[in-house]
Amino acid sequence: GDIRMTVTRYPIAAIQMTSGKEPDDNLRQAGALLTEARKKGACLAVLPENFAAYGGDYRALGERHDELVSWLCDQARSLDMAIIGGSLPALQRPDGQPVPSPLVRTCSIAVSAAGEPLARYDKLHLFDADVQDAQGRYRESDFFEPGQEVVMTSVGDLQVGMAICYDLRFPALAQRLVAAGAQLLVYPSAFTAVTGAAHWQLLLRATAVQTGCYVLGANQCGQHGPRRATYGHSMLVDPWGRVVDSLGDSPGALVAELDLATMNELRQRMPVQQHQRFRIEGPYDT
Repeated sequence: GDIRMTVTRYPIAAIQMTSGKEPDDNLRQAGALLTEARKKGACLAVLPENFAAYGGDYRALGERHDELVSWLCDQARSLDMAIIGGSLPALQRPDGQPVPSPLVRTCSIAVSAAGEPLARYDKLHLFDADVQDAQGRYRESDFFEPGQEVVMTSVGDLQVGMAICYDLRFPALAQRLVAAGAQLLVYPSAFTAVTGAAHWQLLLRATAVQTGCYVLGANQCGQHGPRRATYGHSMLVDPWGRVVDSLGDSPGALVAELDLATMNELRQRMPVQQHQRFRIEGPYDT
């Protein structure tokens, strides 16, 4: 008879870019790297945060939101590969209400390999921090309105928990996602060179171990202007905390394999989630 093979292995990609202020240049770079990821066999590719423009006028870029989502859908359809579009500015909330000027929502858009939008996740945690680098002061809340929803999506048979950059520092979000059934957590990011060197790999690995999920970090890299540099080192981490594969600090397409059999075996041996005694509510804004 017909034996249906269960797919457990998924080649997935992290796209690492040095995005500048010019959207059209960035989309050309992103398109070339998505094509490379597909050639290497990826069935899902994750673009970094601010892939279409890093810096510049986010309200103006928000005017092009629908066009940029269409670009993602066209890329996915033509490559027959699901794509999570790191982050894009949006002038509307998910319910269609306008975001009060001068702010925008910063959101990640998942699209299927058929080019259909699957989900939109609006960044929950905004990076307001003082970093010992040339930029010095980061205040995302001056530009962005935070999201309110935890978002999980099915990409084919894969359950993917969506997050963006600074969210990586908040394990409550990862716990909410794994409680909802996540197998893969994705962190499209623009982690700074300084904070990245200190915490990027540490946080990705800790998140994988604490959730029993695969964790994919797709980071910006290099120098984006005189005062802003990002860390790169995009990587896939398995649920045991091993780095399956990673990039250095140049643009590229990392393709590495997620194996659900490995994940399930680890979860059976050490069923951490079944031992979880805290129920995490929220998100809250005080």
